[in-house]
Amino acid sequence: MAQGRRRPDQNARLLADVLSFGWVLPAAIAVGAGLGWLVDRLLGSGPVGLVAFGLLGFGAGLRQLLREASSFGDEEPPPGGDQPPDGGPGGG
Repeated sequence: MAQGRRRPDQNARLLADVLSFGWVLPAAIAVGAGLGWLVDRLLGSGPVGLVAFGLLGFGAGLRQLLREASSFGDEEPPPGGDQPPDGGPGGG
């Protein structure tokens, strides 16, 4: 007997998305600062690349956070989530 594919739980998906918020901004800043440090090492330009790429990473992280936050309204509600407490029309 083959079982049907199980739909992922919407609450678990939402929790995973929200938990990822705490890592997006620091990771983007770290990647930008790391690239800036490499540029500084290669060009010998002091902390100019570190600061510039760090700020670019900060901007990219904020952009990604806003993009993820705006996608929460695009998801469809779980089935049966918008029914009245009495079970809907004729149910009660």
